[in-house]
Amino acid sequence: MLGTFHNWMVILERTLLAGGHDLQAGLLAAGIAIPDESAGGRLPVALTRQIWSVAEQAGTDPVLGLSMLTQINFTDFGELGVVMLAGGSLPQIMERIARFHRLLTDAMHYEITEDGDALSVTIHTNGDPHWRAVEFATGLIIGLLRFRLDPKLCPLSVSLCFDNPAGQAAYEGFFGCPVELGASSTTLVFPLEGYRHGPAGSEVARHFEPVLAARLASLEASSGWAPKVAMRVRQHLVDTETEPTLASIATALNVSPRSLQRHLASEDKSFQDVLDEVRRELARHWLSSRQAGRARNMTELALVLGFSSSSAFSRAFRRWFDMTPGQAARGGLDP
Repeated sequence: MLGTFHNWMVILERTLLAGGHDLQAGLLAAGIAIPDESAGGRLPVALTRQIWSVAEQAGTDPVLGLSMLTQINFTDFGELGVVMLAGGSLPQIMERIARFHRLLTDAMHYEITEDGDALSVTIHTNGDPHWRAVEFATGLIIGLLRFRLDPKLCPLSVSLCFDNPAGQAAYEGFFGCPVELGASSTTLVFPLEGYRHGPAGSEVARHFEPVLAARLASLEASSGWAPKVAMRVRQHLVDTETEPTLASIATALNVSPRSLQRHLASEDKSFQDVLDEVRRELARHWLSSRQAGRARNMTELALVLGFSSSSAFSRAFRRWFDMTPGQAARGGLDP
């Protein structure tokens, strides 16, 4: 199940309380029940979207996700916080974040690429989390890097996959660089000059890293096949803009097509079910931003999602949302 562990909600609750707002009271009034943390597991993406919505209604902070950094304590993340703050270069720190973030959430995954003197970090979402979660994730990355490497570190550029004009000035002030809103993906581009080397990591961090690696392996082994297939399908669509096949995804997962079908069937899923769910999620994400003048051309979006034609995409969109893509782009879908 895609979702996020409870740590994030504790930080959100602190942030709202500092502004005089009671998150628990808001959740109670909205009839939203939160599973007992002692039961373990993750908060489902749909539930975290509801929590974010209640938090937004409680106040008027245009950059709530960034404001959470003022209430964060990296010990909130236990051993993971220790490892995240370990030493190393900018690429090494980002590789650790990308590797171990799934211990906090699998509603996002990170793609890291180096190009000359720049390092790009792209945040891909899984399961359509609330855009505030992406806002918080970008802020957390910057906070970690500034804490460990340089308090004045600024990206070269930032692209955010959501539209929040009220936060434009705050974003550019926080990141210290131009910020594009309503982009097709969330990407932070960092300079590597001066950051290819960093302080050595602590002995404590080196001790915890294999512990976290074992925990991550256990988590991935128990996460089921549908989420793994969904992640590969999502990456395929974003990277190639062609329709993935059962055979291509099976190859990526190092299993035979027949074995993959059998694994999915044991979870009451088919490959087509997963493909359809991922397409629906991506379509909703790209078309629900209500950005006048920035809506994607329907033919282009159909190709991005791997459809053979815009008419096939339109039929699928009607089935998913009971409206046309054009109606959704004009504000018919909830953000």
